[in-house]
Amino acid sequence: MKLFLLACSIVVFPVITLGQKAYESAPINYYDSEAVDKIADYFADPENFKEWERSGPSSYLEDFLDTFDIPAASQSLVFSKTSLQASRIRPKNPRAIYFNDEIYVGWVPGGDYLEVSAPSPETGTNFYVVEMDGDRPELVRENHDCLQCHGGSFTRDIPGHLVRSVYPDLSGQPIFKAGTRVVDQTTPIHERWGGWLVTGAEMNHKGNSIYNETSAGAAFSSEFTIEDVPNNGYLSEGSDVVAQLVLAHQAQLHTLLADLVLSTRRAFHDQRIMDELLKREDPISESTARRIKHASDKVLKYMFFVDEADIPKIEIADSPFAQAFHNRGPKDSKGRSLYQLRVNRRMFRYPFSYIVYTDTFNDLPKEALDYVWPEIERILDPTTRHEGYSHLSRRDKTAIKEILLETHPAAREYWE
Repeated sequence: MKLFLLACSIVVFPVITLGQKAYESAPINYYDSEAVDKIADYFADPENFKEWERSGPSSYLEDFLDTFDIPAASQSLVFSKTSLQASRIRPKNPRAIYFNDEIYVGWVPGGDYLEVSAPSPETGTNFYVVEMDGDRPELVRENHDCLQCHGGSFTRDIPGHLVRSVYPDLSGQPIFKAGTRVVDQTTPIHERWGGWLVTGAEMNHKGNSIYNETSAGAAFSSEFTIEDVPNNGYLSEGSDVVAQLVLAHQAQLHTLLADLVLSTRRAFHDQRIMDELLKREDPISESTARRIKHASDKVLKYMFFVDEADIPKIEIADSPFAQAFHNRGPKDSKGRSLYQLRVNRRMFRYPFSYIVYTDTFNDLPKEALDYVWPEIERILDPTTRHEGYSHLSRRDKTAIKEILLETHPAAREYWE
């Protein structure tokens, strides 16, 4: 029987050719699938653009941010040449990134389009450019070019988001032989933000720095600050350090959620093939359950901030982004919220991610949610010490559970 199963698996499972990514084949078929996300839905109706108007050098950027509730205060400036618009990016003309809990927008002064990404319950993440040189903005799905970085080794072959720290030279070109690092919430602060402008905090990091190439890699050359950047149409002042801390958290989490979407879809696709072959009816096989658990556990560890890097104290009262961020999301009867920042040793007052409220999370496959929600309750049990989650105090667990029960319908559905 083992030999029979092995032979059949070779025949029936999709063959992934050399250089092909798993998301390019069935059941994902990334390049051929219809786009399913908030951006595609909105742009499908031309009537939505009747009130849109060009606004100075930023063209339709302001209308885009207003439409999708993306705060201008989230502005983060990147002067390394690490995007589709690399030819326009330089230290004195950095790319601006704006974001909310789900959607990311990149804009470069003098550019002809916006770079946009949004989560999808079908393909994990979709990437677009919004062309701004016509009578109305036009949405173009950009897959192949974007996924060279956003779907390759940097994201572990998942169509996802990417925050990088590099060593930029005077033109903004990364000195690649000096290395590059993917940044998330576990990355030490002193390794972050190479190629980025950072305002609002005094701490040891790689931001605001120009490097010279050396035989060994790169050596610090000079400091480059926000005062050196002409205002070429940017919608906010500065490049808020708190926004960049939040960006590092949620960008990687969105990639892990995309992995969970794709892993679940692939697991059930493979199970259906085997069920048909073996003439069995199995709602969810042991193999499928294991695959969902594996991807879900990675999401949960990240949402609970396992191995989070130490965060220096930052005065969030001085951060326009922090003030706006505090007002997002629901609060419980005691005024507590998963959006409450701490920014002193750790990022958040309550160490569980606010992304739990997003459509990205709530639209996960039901089989994934059926594992994740009971597991969250198990982790939050204050009477047990859950392996891998020792950083959570009894007080943290109790508070997070109380907040979720009051503010998230799914918590009440699964736990009560």
